Amino acid sequence: MTNLTTKLNKLVLDDSPSEKLINACAEIDIESCFDSIFEPPLETLEEWHSWEHEPEPTLENTSVYVTEPDGAQYFYSGNTRIRVSEHFSQAGKPMDKLIENVIQYAARNAG
Repeated sequence: MTNLTTKLNKLVLDDSPSEKLINACAEIDIESCFDSIFEPPLETLEEWHSWEHEPEPTLENTSVYVTEPDGAQYFYSGNTRIRVSEHFSQAGKPMDKLIENVIQYAARNAG
């Protein structure tokens, strides 16, 4: 590989045509870049295999609500933090009724 590097450097410094550079690069075995240099330790392989059985990340298993000491509430999901400033009443209408009311309100006020 050192000889090839030297050859490519010389071609570039001599302002050789692109075709010569491309032909010189044909000697590079790209697939060899993906060959493992060593076999990973058994513990590492076992850890990698254990990841196959982990559940897929979903909103339910990757998000959490947190109340800070100052009383502010935040919703965390991944690297995202959102301050919660409004809440639905526990005794309030279900979401489908709220959406239905919004649609009816918009229809009455559209004309």
